[in-house]
Amino acid sequence: MAKETAAELLAQAKKQYGTPAERADRVDGASLASGLAKAHGHEAAGAPRGRRA
Repeated sequence: MAKETAAELLAQAKKQYGTPAERADRVDGASLASGLAKAHGHEAAGAPRGRRA
């Protein structure tokens, strides 16, 4: 296994995971999407099913 310096590891992590601000933006987007999915799921669960006579 090659020995890597701390600077190289930090650069690699930044490239893979982004900056803290970018990660926060992804978390905000994921939270919004999750909330919308839950709301749509609740709406679908309350919708009438089958045929009504």
